[in-house]
Amino acid sequence: MSSNEKAGFIDQSKGKDPLPSYMAATTPFTTATATSSSTPFHTQFASLSMHREDRLRFLSFPSPIVTLCRTTILNVWARGIQAEKEYGGSQEFKLYGNPWRGSGDQAIAARRLICALLSVLHEQGWVMTLSTDVSKKLWDKDTLLFRYQAPAPAPCDWLCIGFSRMDRIKFIDTPAAIYETLIQKLGPSWVQARYVYPNATGVYEIKLAGTPWMADGTETMRVRGLLLVFLEVLEGEGWTVYASVDQKNGGDKSSETDTWHCCRPKGWTRGAPVYH
Repeated sequence: MSSNEKAGFIDQSKGKDPLPSYMAATTPFTTATATSSSTPFHTQFASLSMHREDRLRFLSFPSPIVTLCRTTILNVWARGIQAEKEYGGSQEFKLYGNPWRGSGDQAIAARRLICALLSVLHEQGWVMTLSTDVSKKLWDKDTLLFRYQAPAPAPCDWLCIGFSRMDRIKFIDTPAAIYETLIQKLGPSWVQARYVYPNATGVYEIKLAGTPWMADGTETMRVRGLLLVFLEVLEGEGWTVYASVDQKNGGDKSSETDTWHCCRPKGWTRGAPVYH
């Protein structure tokens, strides 16, 4: 065993892991060389959080990663960045518009934005550990916590799925095989209608019977059964839910549902394993 292996370092020449990979982070962002087998193990963590109706804050990410995320925001959020500043040790971006409160095209673009940020961070070895809600304030949203690993996981394709209104599932940049299979498995007792957004490319929506996102009584368990079917459909097509994120302001009387951000290793073929 080499000195690097004894120190807990991974030989990057052995190739990238399949995605998602949650193996131990082994080097800081700036590659360091172990000088002895007694080099202490160290993992880097960072956070991405959404605030108010239009803010993103990046905490403890290296400057090159923040720069990359800034470029991603400008590429995905067409309204652009209104202001940028240091805030409590984080780098804060104030966006034009209301991504965490908006409806229609803003809600779609906001989901694409978070999905794109998850993707670019993942490509750089910043793997999401968990999404968490640590605020009791009204209209709060999740904080996303990341850990750094090297080598970075293998490249992936990404999509997102929103649970909208009280009875809708919105598919964004999702292969047709997923929603067509889900519609078939759920059947007419669940699926009432389907829509293609004429002014939003890559968006498909189904309307469900009843109000599943406000269910009561035994209906709550029927909704959980729907989610199990949904996961089965996703896995059958090679996808895993990488992050389930509350990224939208709730109202005075109700909270908001999550958005699922899903990924699949590029080049995945049917019958290959699905990693979680």
